[in-house]
Formats: sequence, C-alpha cells, structure tokens
Amino acid sequence: MSGITAADRFEIHELLARYWKTVDEGDLKGFADTFTEDGSLTNYTGTTTGREALAQWLDDYGPSRAGNRHMSTNTTVTEVDADTATVWSYMVVIAAFEPRTQTPHVAAYGRFNDTVVRVDGGWLFRERLMDDLALNAIDYPG
Repeated sequence: MSGITAADRFEIHELLARYWKTVDEGDLKGFADTFTEDGSLTNYTGTTTGREALAQWLDDYGPSRAGNRHMSTNTTVTEVDADTATVWSYMVVIAAFEPRTQTPHVAAYGRFNDTVVRVDGGWLFRERLMDDLALNAIDYPG
C-alpha cells in the first residue's frame, strides 16, 4: 500500500494533538470538528455519535478536565486504504489542579484505537475507541 504519505502521517499526528488541545481548552466546536459529521467516541461513558452530541459530551466532561493536560504518545498509523487509516496510541493525563503550588503528576492513562479518514484533503476521526483506562485514585476518588 502506498496511499498514505509521510505528510499524511504528520497530519494524523497533528489531528491527535489538536483533539487534546481542544479538550484541555474546552473548545467544544473545535473538539467536534476533529470528527466526521457522523463520527463517534467510545469510552468509559459509552458511545457518543455526531458532532452536536460530541460537543455536548465535552461540555459535560468539563469539571473532570479542569487542570488536566492530555497528550498522545507511542502513536502508530496503519494504512487501510488511501483515505483510511487506523491509529493506535496511549493517552497520558498530567494533572496540576493548582498550578504553581501542586507537583504535576500522572492522573490517568488510557489506550485508543482509532479510525481516521481523509475528508476534503484533511484527516478526521470516524471512530475513537478507548479500550483501556487507569485512573489515579488521588485525582479520581471512588
């Protein structure tokens, strides 16, 4: 297969970075726009489908993300065809709920298996699937 170029891979990595930036900043529209119109997110809260519902999901998630900084790591991109790829990555959440007074630490980690598609020359999530999650009890008691 040779449809996905190095530039495509870079853009897919940028998609993951943009996704987490919108989460950390509470950018509801920007978050929803990282997905296709009928894109879905499946995680510990269930499955959320469609941009409007995804924006609402992020809005509802707001209190849980205050002070968190999310990132993707160990990302791999596997071509399915010229316009589709699967993406595997870890998510690491660094917490500093009281900036400048609290030591940053790992609050959570998870694993994602995603399907991304080329739409109008760019890459978007069609499906994000969190298939593993561990939470630090200090940050997420109970």
